[in-house]
Amino acid sequence: MPMLNPTHPGESIREALKAAEWTVTDAARRLGVTRNTLSRLVNGRIGVSPEMALALERVGWSNAEFWMRRQAAYDLARVRSARDSAA
Repeated sequence: MPMLNPTHPGESIREALKAAEWTVTDAARRLGVTRNTLSRLVNGRIGVSPEMALALERVGWSNAEFWMRRQAAYDLARVRSARDSAA
């Protein structure tokens, strides 16, 4: 059964940053992305791309497939919600 309202994957990444005691700047450097890109992700403005999923895997935050499934579940739930609201 699908989750009705999954959280944006960026929220989990934000929690992981706190647990690791990394700033967004530190994490961006370790992930090989810009600070702006990571900030937009943890604030829910962009989704997890395949490249970001691989970067997260590289630093040991689960595997790329996990992050892609999380993003797909979030995206699908938003489309379902919009469709149901329009009906």
